[in-house]
Amino acid sequence: MYRTTMIVLLLCLPGVALAKQEKAAVQMDRQTPVAEQVRQVERALQQGDYSEISAEDRGQVQQALARITQRMGDRQTVQELPPQVQNEVFNDQERINSILTRAHDDSRQICSYQRTTGSNMPKSRCLTVAERRRIEEKGKALLNDQRTYSNLNPDSKL
Repeated sequence: MYRTTMIVLLLCLPGVALAKQEKAAVQMDRQTPVAEQVRQVERALQQGDYSEISAEDRGQVQQALARITQRMGDRQTVQELPPQVQNEVFNDQERINSILTRAHDDSRQICSYQRTTGSNMPKSRCLTVAERRRIEEKGKALLNDQRTYSNLNPDSKL
């Protein structure tokens, strides 16, 4: 139990964290031609800029892009559409923007430099924000399981 507790604590201790320079999240707006914006979003999804986007969110973005493309037809900008259709396109754009912003924040990679036990040489460990959150949640769950197990079996305490 001592070993698992120490491992969890070492994983949760923050080292010196450095964020890499990265691109801003792709955002859709009302001024830029829609076809160009759709290509930018599709290219960003294919290039892996959003590595932590879930399959469900990716599907929602692709469906919204298809709806926008269908509603636009041969028009270039949103202002050329009737007001009702403009609102529908704007709602899809906002849905895409919120999903991509959340995925961009989760996909941001942070590198930390930590010294391992018995060494003065720091090692670099780069993880995305979502990976760090998952590790922290697993560590908390492990500690909670250990506490629950100890409460259920009072004889097992050292």
